[in-house]
Amino acid sequence: MFTRIAIVGAGLMGTGIARHLASNGNAVIAYDADARKLQQARDDNPLPAIRYVSALTDIADADLVIEAVFEDLAVKQTVIRELESIVSKDCVLATNTSSLLVRDIAAVLDTPSRFLGIHYNNPADMNPIVEIIATAETSKPLASAVTTWMSSTGKLAIACADTTGFILNRQSLPYINEAARCVALATPLQVDRLAVSRLGVGLGPFAVMNLVGLDVMAAASRNLASLGHGYQPAARLQSQAPAGAWQIDADDARTPDLPADMADAIEARLLGAMMFPGKDILEQQLCSRDDLHLICREALGYARSSPELLEAMDADQADRSIETYLRHQSG
Repeated sequence: MFTRIAIVGAGLMGTGIARHLASNGNAVIAYDADARKLQQARDDNPLPAIRYVSALTDIADADLVIEAVFEDLAVKQTVIRELESIVSKDCVLATNTSSLLVRDIAAVLDTPSRFLGIHYNNPADMNPIVEIIATAETSKPLASAVTTWMSSTGKLAIACADTTGFILNRQSLPYINEAARCVALATPLQVDRLAVSRLGVGLGPFAVMNLVGLDVMAAASRNLASLGHGYQPAARLQSQAPAGAWQIDADDARTPDLPADMADAIEARLLGAMMFPGKDILEQQLCSRDDLHLICREALGYARSSPELLEAMDADQADRSIETYLRHQSG
């Protein structure tokens, strides 16, 4: 579908997107106005399929442009508006925003029908999920075609609504923040061990935070706060973010197992934190049940997806589990 793909922004996400697309047989042009950043991207990704340019006019013949610049609405609008004046009328424009509404970025465009969100999740070349976000103005055939094309690049492409946090962050961050609140009761290593042994996750929540980056997790959590009760950021995560990582030594035999009653309490809170956003997403029809299941299993490493957890209980049981989580939102 696309033969000339341009990535605008050679930071962490932009280089990860370029690496994924180039590694899957696509010719990619990577642009950045910052010479230092462009050289760093070239050093990190010395792939022959990626051409690095410092002039925006060098991407004029692209048929798909994915914007991956700083997460600021005014900055993104300025870039997208300039791109619209440079590329052909048939070029598809996309944003990789993770914290802004796609429709807000599109508001400055003369032709919003060719604009949509293509949200890679960090790390872009490794995370299997890419969320495709169409606005009310996006051409429906275009959104469908982009979803199909993205699937051909080896990603699981998920169509989702233009909503705060999209789907992956909305599903994952309540659980991540609840884990951070639980450090009042246990160490990060103890919580990670419990999550792996009792919930069956592939990687404990603190190990996940360290992998993705505490600053990224903290910023994404603050963004979700506008959704209200159940989506509040944990104060402990916010205060830990400047340190860069949680101190975890998975081989530390000196860390004792938790007492059974404490382990039960933490498990109940984390389980409710997985179920709460799943129920919210499904009730609001923000994506399909099967796509949410894929996100939970393939991207988040849950042993049981939030739809599966909800379906395994009757409504009263599910509500009680969710209420256990919601009682601790003030921390």
